[in-house]
Amino acid sequence: MLLTFGLCLAVLSAPALGQASAPSQVTPQPLPLVFWEPADMADPVGRIEFDAHALEPEPPTTGYPNMLYGCEAPRDAASVWVYGWELRNWSDRPNRAMAITRCATADGRAFVDVETVLVHTNKDWQGFVNLVRRPTDGALFCFSWAPGALHVFRSAEGTSWQLLTSKAYSDHDAMCIRWDFASGQFLNYQTTLERFNKRYPDNIGNFRRVLSFRRSPDGVNWESFSPPFLQGALLWRPDAEDPVDLEFYRVVVFPHHSRWAMLVVDYVPPPPEANSRRATTKHGPRYLTEWAVSRDGLNWQRPFRHRDALEKVIWAPVQGPLVRHGVLRFYERDGKCAGLPADRLFYATCRANGEFSTPVFTMPANGLALNADARWRPGENPGQAYLMAELRDKSGAVLPGYERARCLFENTDGHALPLRWEQKTGAELAGRPVSLRLYLRDARVYGLLALGPAGSSIS
Repeated sequence: MLLTFGLCLAVLSAPALGQASAPSQVTPQPLPLVFWEPADMADPVGRIEFDAHALEPEPPTTGYPNMLYGCEAPRDAASVWVYGWELRNWSDRPNRAMAITRCATADGRAFVDVETVLVHTNKDWQGFVNLVRRPTDGALFCFSWAPGALHVFRSAEGTSWQLLTSKAYSDHDAMCIRWDFASGQFLNYQTTLERFNKRYPDNIGNFRRVLSFRRSPDGVNWESFSPPFLQGALLWRPDAEDPVDLEFYRVVVFPHHSRWAMLVVDYVPPPPEANSRRATTKHGPRYLTEWAVSRDGLNWQRPFRHRDALEKVIWAPVQGPLVRHGVLRFYERDGKCAGLPADRLFYATCRANGEFSTPVFTMPANGLALNADARWRPGENPGQAYLMAELRDKSGAVLPGYERARCLFENTDGHALPLRWEQKTGAELAGRPVSLRLYLRDARVYGLLALGPAGSSIS
């Protein structure tokens, strides 16, 4: 679903077409800038929309073991350790085991040096595990569910593991635990079952899946809390904008471009007689997986509710992603993977003529570049897509020599398109607070970044 930010109905408060007022943000913002939501821009004109990409399937990896991805850890200058998990002997309950395996990769495509580092038998293991690395000391943590009991293991070096507790707390088994850099503790986005009069009870009866939030300084002692966006509530529930019967099945949370992104696996139980899985279970089929975004990992927005991030791959990851050489990837146990360029998840666009200003930033020493796609649509020649850039001072006035007509992109695509106003690069204004006014049609704008020496991108 496109999140739109159109012209205000109170036209007297809106700038006239082509006349942008001063950007409301006067404190210079650090580069790079991204365009994920309306707060990332000033003075929009036209129907500016925000959207997200679906993950793209890739060819199968080589050497990836039979495991679900958990986390990465440093190995050497060229490669990382990838830790994952599997449940073995599932049908043989006395011998059911949770196993942690690691392997090495340099590029995220080829995996070597596979070794199993933990096998722990428990006839009651359930089907959900998280692996998390604590960056403050490099320790690895394994969080694994048995009925109503979260087990916690820790390893200092990744090969020897200690059971810290067999019952940290009780809840449902789906979770996403990550390390929070700001607070220096673990955060858990925990799926919780809430008693609810469901229209179509499924395998859990008259309960629905919602999200709760927990935090822990050590991975063992946890407390529930309410993030500010929930305004004191302890549960994150579907709202009036959601489809009837929607539930939050589970999530995957990860840091991205100094912000946070979330894959929300949504679930809608069907009428029992129409359940395509009714021959074997009351559990319904998948619905879709949406993207959510946050500036701090605590306060979340769901602007892409009808964009299925997994429509091309169907399977849902448990943790991740792994980012190598500019590509963000999620993995499945059979060696499947899916990903996107790490700098191209979310973007601003406008189907017809539109324009907006960036927040004020300090002009870097070597000029600017845009991460943008202004290619013409297939079959259009000439096409309609364009992108123009204009430099303005901190009050919103156009800087002479940096007008939009001097910086035009047509039928082009690049992750770091250098901005040029004929012979000027903007480096002449290095150190000054400025903003960029963008004019676009049928183009996607992902971000604005600083150029390094000789035109290389540094952000």
